[in-house]
Amino acid sequence: MIKFFRKIRQNLLMENKTGKYFKYAIGEIVLVVIGILIALQINNWNEIKKAKEKEQQVLTEIISDLDYTIIDLDRVINTRTNNLKRSINSMQTIINVLETDKPYHDSLAYYFRAVNAYDEIHFKTSGYQSLVSIGTDLIENPELRSAIGKFHTSTINHSKGKFQEVHLDFYNYMIDYYRKQFTTVFIDNTLDKLVPVDFEALKKDKEYIQSIKTFLGVNIPYLNTLNKVNDEAIQLKKDIENYIN
Repeated sequence: MIKFFRKIRQNLLMENKTGKYFKYAIGEIVLVVIGILIALQINNWNEIKKAKEKEQQVLTEIISDLDYTIIDLDRVINTRTNNLKRSINSMQTIINVLETDKPYHDSLAYYFRAVNAYDEIHFKTSGYQSLVSIGTDLIENPELRSAIGKFHTSTINHSKGKFQEVHLDFYNYMIDYYRKQFTTVFIDNTLDKLVPVDFEALKKDKEYIQSIKTFLGVNIPYLNTLNKVNDEAIQLKKDIENYIN
């Protein structure tokens, strides 16, 4: 092709057709420029295609992470044996029993066990970490990019802060009673219930009752936070699915 164009230019010069030569040369330059622009545009399209494929891959991984998180939220809040809802209900029941001077019955051992149970959410964030390593600008939609960032930084960190309040309160106030005032009963190597060593003494122990109230006071906000995290995770998952589909 290059030899063909060169031959045309040589023929024009040999025939002293200078004007036509310059017009032809300009036309050839224009063709080259157009060719370069087309090549750049094709390359740009390819880069955009690769970015969209990478965006979809990362968002699909984030959806998988959210599925894992939503399942674990349900485990902690609702489904494990001593779930957070049961623990809160048990604290309220035990407080009522102790303050109203009700007699001991065997089922209370399960409530005492649940009072001393708490768990942390296992957040899976590998998809978000991949996004951060690539650059969050990979997500073309600014609202979705902002929502993903908010969930994986502010929302998760807030819930972890609430868990730390529960964790610290347990180890600062509850654990000594757990160790000294109860007998542990295991079934299949799993702690099943806590039986008070002296139930009548517990009813008179104002500090113990206040400790349960305080522990209840940090567990309720923890539950409220996890419910909000769950709602946000479900909504974020829907938003991502709508975006990639």
